[in-house]
Amino acid sequence: MTKDILSFIKEHEAKVAPLYKDYNLRFWDLSTDGNERRERALVESKERYLKVYSNKDDFRQLRAWRTEADRLPEIEARQFKLIYDSYVPNQIEDDVLLDIVERETEIENLFNTFRANFENGKASDNELRDVLQNETNIDRRRAAWEAGKQVGHAVAPKLLELIRIRNREARKLGYADYYSMMFELQELDENYVFSVFARLDDLSRDAFSRMKSRLDAALKSRYGVTEPQNHPWLYADPFFQEFPAVGAGESLDAVFKGRNIEALTRAHYESIGLNIDDLLRTADLHERDGKSQHAFCLDVDHEGDVRVLCNIRDNERWTSTMLHEFGHAIYDKYHDEQLPFVLRTPAHILTTEAIAMLNGRMSKNPEWLMKIGGLSTADAQRLSASAFRTLRSEMLIFLRWALTLVRFERELYRNPDQNLNRLWWEYVERYQMVSPPEGRDLPDWASKTHLATSPAYYQNYVLGELMASQLLGYIHRNVVKSESYVGNLEVGTYLVEKVFKPGARYGWNEMLRRATGEALDPSHFVRQFV
Repeated sequence: MTKDILSFIKEHEAKVAPLYKDYNLRFWDLSTDGNERRERALVESKERYLKVYSNKDDFRQLRAWRTEADRLPEIEARQFKLIYDSYVPNQIEDDVLLDIVERETEIENLFNTFRANFENGKASDNELRDVLQNETNIDRRRAAWEAGKQVGHAVAPKLLELIRIRNREARKLGYADYYSMMFELQELDENYVFSVFARLDDLSRDAFSRMKSRLDAALKSRYGVTEPQNHPWLYADPFFQEFPAVGAGESLDAVFKGRNIEALTRAHYESIGLNIDDLLRTADLHERDGKSQHAFCLDVDHEGDVRVLCNIRDNERWTSTMLHEFGHAIYDKYHDEQLPFVLRTPAHILTTEAIAMLNGRMSKNPEWLMKIGGLSTADAQRLSASAFRTLRSEMLIFLRWALTLVRFERELYRNPDQNLNRLWWEYVERYQMVSPPEGRDLPDWASKTHLATSPAYYQNYVLGELMASQLLGYIHRNVVKSESYVGNLEVGTYLVEKVFKPGARYGWNEMLRRATGEALDPSHFVRQFV
C-alpha cells in the first residue's frame, strides 16, 4: 500500500503543477488588465485546476490511505497531508464548483476594475486616499470616505450569496460552516487563535485608547472639528487600519518624496544579502486603469517565476508596502529546489506574512532611514523617537483593526442573514473606538476586499505580526548579536536556511520552533509594541 501512496503523490504532482501554473498566469493577466475575456479565461483555468481536487474517486482512495500514511517517511507523510487537505473543501458537485469559481472571479474583477464616483468623475483608491491624506475640509473628507465604500454596495449581495453557498457545501462535509472548515484545513486551532486575540484585546485596549485620544485631538484640531464623535473620515485610511502620515506629528513622507522606491527596496534586501533584481524585472508596480488597485505577490509555478503587483507612490505607505510584498517574494524565491512541488511553498500563510511584515516595518526604523533612506545621522536621530512612536501606533491601530475584521468575519459566516451593517459598526466602535456615522445603514464592510477575495485569511496577518516580532528578537539576540538588522548579511543567511528552505516540510509552529527555539509566543510582540 505504501508503494501505491507514493505513486499517487508522484502522479498528483505531475498532473497539478502545469494546471497550477496556468491558473496563476491567468490570474496575473486579469489583475494587470481586467476584462471579460480574461475573466472567462481565469474561470476556465481555475475550474480545470480545482477539478483535480474535486475527484471523488481520488478522495475515497486518499481517505482509505489515511492511517497507512502515518507510517510514511517524513517528507512523503507531509505531502500526503497537504494533498488530502486540498481535496477536502473541493468535494462538491462539478456544477457547484463551477458556480463558485464564476462568482469568485466576478467579484475579484469587480474590485479590480471598480472606480468610485467622486466629484463628477471617477476616482481610484489612490486618489481617494490622497484626499483622506491631505484634505483639511471635513465635508470633502467625508465625501471621499463615502465614495470609497461604493464598491461595497455593488459587492455585498454577490458576496452574501457566495457565502451561503460556501456554508452549504461545508456543512455537507461535516463542518459547522465554511469559516471553521478553513481554519481546520489551515492547521489553525480556532479556539486557540481567538483566545490569543482575546488576550491581545485586553493587553492593548488601554494603550490604544491613550494613543488614539491624542491622535483624535490632533486631527480634530487640524480639521476644525468640535463635535465629540470620532467619525471614520477623520483618518487617512478608509478603514482606520494605518497611522496617518500627516496631522499627528512629523510625517515620514518627506523622506520618500521624489525618491526611487524600487531602488530603496532593492538596497534594503541587498543589505541583508538577498538579491531581488530578477523579482523587480517581473514586477508590475505602477497604477493604471483596469489594473488591480491593491498589492500582492504571486508564486506562479514554484519554479522561480515570482511576481509582485503594486501601485506605488513616493510616500512612506507605498515604501512599506514594497518592502512587505518583496518579503513575500524572497520567501518564494529562495525555496529549496530539492523539495517536491507540494512542499516548495511557505510553511503557512502566516509565516510568509511574518517575513513580509518584518521587512515592511523597516521604513519606520531609524537605522533603516539612515542606512537605506540616506538621512543624516542628525536627521535620523531627530526622527528616531517619532519614527518609533509612529511604528508603535501603527501596530496598535492595525491590531485593533484586525480584531474588528476577524471577529466580524467569523460572525458573518456563522449567520450571514443577521443585520451585518449594524454588526460591522458595533465591532468598529468596540475595537477601534470609531464613531458610526449617524443613521448609516449600508454594507460598508463589503468594501474590504479581503472579505470577498481572501476568505478566512485575515487572522494570518495578526499571527504573522506576532511571529515577526519573535523572529526579530531571535535575530537580534542570536544571529547579529546586536540591535542592527539592516546591513547584516547574516540576516539573509539565517532567513534562507531556517525559514525559507524548509518550505512546507514542517507545520508552521514546528518550523518556528526549529528557527527560534520556541513555539509562537505573543509576549515578544507585546513587549515590543504594547
